[in-house]
Amino acid sequence: MTKKKGEYGYRKYFKIKNGIIIGFFVFIILLLFIASKVTKNADISRILLVSSILMVLPMANLLSPFLVVFKYKSFEYDKIKEYLDDKHFLFDIILTMNEQVMPLDIIYIDGEKIFGILSNKANRVKTEEFIKERMKIGGIKVSVKICDSFNEMKKFVQSKDADDKNLDEIRAIFKSLSV
Repeated sequence: MTKKKGEYGYRKYFKIKNGIIIGFFVFIILLLFIASKVTKNADISRILLVSSILMVLPMANLLSPFLVVFKYKSFEYDKIKEYLDDKHFLFDIILTMNEQVMPLDIIYIDGEKIFGILSNKANRVKTEEFIKERMKIGGIKVSVKICDSFNEMKKFVQSKDADDKNLDEIRAIFKSLSV
């Protein structure tokens, strides 16, 4: 079962999917390398060795986001299951910038107000500014509040009365920024 960015369980799905692909790459690289050492013909041996070296490049493109996502788990299912079908919520979003990784377990979007929960010790102020800046680039002016806990965030959740203004655009921006 495939998961899309923003759905609960995406991190686990991403780890499994990319882990299998990376494992396949490692297998092919090792196979080409061993074949290059076993082959008697020098020209074919060099071609196999160069092929194994070149296979590392596409694997590295998959490996870097895999390593970023690897240590983060999804938020506790029991606490958020009532919100899973609400379009104002995004789950398992991981934003990156040069200085820090920002794993946002839950994002709640209410019009031009965005609330989120970080699952690591990333700088909250930098995270809020990063999100504001990216939304501004997308032509949307928002206010952002990164909460310390789910209970703090629940104070802001008004699923029934939440504003849909720019909702699809904000969701699309978050998904495009996420690993």
